[in-house]
Amino acid sequence: MGFSDSFASFSFAYFRSLGSKIVLRLAPGIPDKLDSTGKRLHPEVFASMVMSAFFISLAVTGAVMAAVYLITLNWLYVILLVPIPVLVLLFGIAYPYLSAANTSSMYESEVPYAAAYLAVMSTGGIPPFKSLERLAETDLLPSIAKSAQVAQIHVKIAGEDPVTAIEKMAKGIPSKEYRDLLLGYASTLRSGGDVVHYLIRKTEQIFTGRMGTMRIVGERMGMLMEGFAAITMMLSLVLFTIYIISRALPSEFMVMPQEQFVIISYVILPTLSIVFVYIADISQPKYPQTDPRPMKVFYLTMPAGLAFLVLFVVPFFLPELRTIQPFNFTSSLMVGLRSAMGLEPGYESSLALCLTFIALFLPGAVAFRTYSSENFSVIHGMTLFLRDLTEVRKTGLSPEQCIIDLSQNSYGAFSKRLREIARQISWGIPLKKIYQDFTKRTYGWLEKAGIFILIDAIDVGGGAPETLEVLTSFSEDLEEIERQKRATLRPLMMIPYLTAILLVVVVVILIVFMRELLKVARMPISTAEFIGSFLPPVIFIAAISGLVAGKISTSRVAGGFVHATILSVISLLAIWISGVMAVQLFQLPSVG
Repeated sequence: MGFSDSFASFSFAYFRSLGSKIVLRLAPGIPDKLDSTGKRLHPEVFASMVMSAFFISLAVTGAVMAAVYLITLNWLYVILLVPIPVLVLLFGIAYPYLSAANTSSMYESEVPYAAAYLAVMSTGGIPPFKSLERLAETDLLPSIAKSAQVAQIHVKIAGEDPVTAIEKMAKGIPSKEYRDLLLGYASTLRSGGDVVHYLIRKTEQIFTGRMGTMRIVGERMGMLMEGFAAITMMLSLVLFTIYIISRALPSEFMVMPQEQFVIISYVILPTLSIVFVYIADISQPKYPQTDPRPMKVFYLTMPAGLAFLVLFVVPFFLPELRTIQPFNFTSSLMVGLRSAMGLEPGYESSLALCLTFIALFLPGAVAFRTYSSENFSVIHGMTLFLRDLTEVRKTGLSPEQCIIDLSQNSYGAFSKRLREIARQISWGIPLKKIYQDFTKRTYGWLEKAGIFILIDAIDVGGGAPETLEVLTSFSEDLEEIERQKRATLRPLMMIPYLTAILLVVVVVILIVFMRELLKVARMPISTAEFIGSFLPPVIFIAAISGLVAGKISTSRVAGGFVHATILSVISLLAIWISGVMAVQLFQLPSVG
């Protein structure tokens, strides 16, 4: 028995009553949500596990609170730990709803391709249940494959007919589009209608609806980006202003501890960014698989970025390190860079942090741009190839010979893969093995889906011209959907850039203005200390904003490497320009 089973047994034995009375009453929709996600877990067992986790967190948090108070003698840190058990309880209650939303999003992403596959195969005379069986054997559409396996169980174990099995399976699917497609197929078949025509028309409706959904998603992401920018900029500016004033003009009634500022700047604000990333993840369609190469490059180069952080940034937060090698050398380099830029002391840590984020994210950004361009070129070339294949197939040549002949044409980045496919066909290698080799050399999910449908259409359906025509039309629609998605989300990228620039400029100007104002009042402050305390969190927030922007615009965190790098460069320039100009613009007359 594994840990999860042991924990479930323990929770059900001791917290069953509390779970039923509290969790299931607060969230009566938990049973339906667990069922829609396909989790084989009884609602009462889940509720008891939530209550068990709550009491365990309560005991652990109490012990930690006592230890923290004994060590620090500060009630502030103790109070910050109080919400942890409540958050554990709330997260446990919300987990089935979040999981159901994520499952529904995955289904919505896979439905157009599953519908296209069923429609293409039906034109070749393959019944939908047979097509579902083939989908159940591939990991290309994991959610669709899981539901197809349920239908297989109904047929092979319960002995039901395929149509009844499809109807039962469809009723438990969280995607309305896919459920309507399958139930409509069953109804059309029972009434003696034209199943092929129904599947094609229904798939066309799904694609048309998806294009409209892309516009809605664009508007939704726009609102999300605006909300993130408003919260980030307004909350940061308000908090930074309060802390700067409280440090410059300390009083009995307005004392803001440095610890509070550190927690808010480096913990709470990044946590809000993670929340927005999660909301963006569940609010937009995404592919079951993504190209892993940019993340691999990021992981491989991350140690170098962290080493840069330790060598160039840490010495300015731990001054005693500047007297030993190699930190005295790296810190002197940053002091020289600050002097060369004409900035006053205090900017060293901020400049070093900008360079650290550039070093950390630049390799991943280059990899993402390179591989994304390659994948887009492959998709575009594949669409052109499918159109040519359809037209050549109408001449009567076999599909295999058509592929061999067309491999001499240029289809961008797809040409290399096409020539490999044609070479393997000429060698007599089975189409299934050709597809397996293709997936090993290809990382984009769209091209894998397109070739999978093409291979099956030829291998099982015979590759009739009508079948290829349907496949080509759907491929063109898919490319158009992707183009509309990029065009809709591209204008949103101005928001995080403007937010980062405003934050950097306003904080620098505010510090310089406070310094000049206090000079007049004969209350000089240490500008270097202020800049070193309040500007690095702004750089940190700007880099995090780039990751959020990338997630919203590309549906991938790796897409944020590009924006985080650019925002780090912009922050570096903003520090330079605002630091130099603010001293000239806000010189106040001194009182003699």
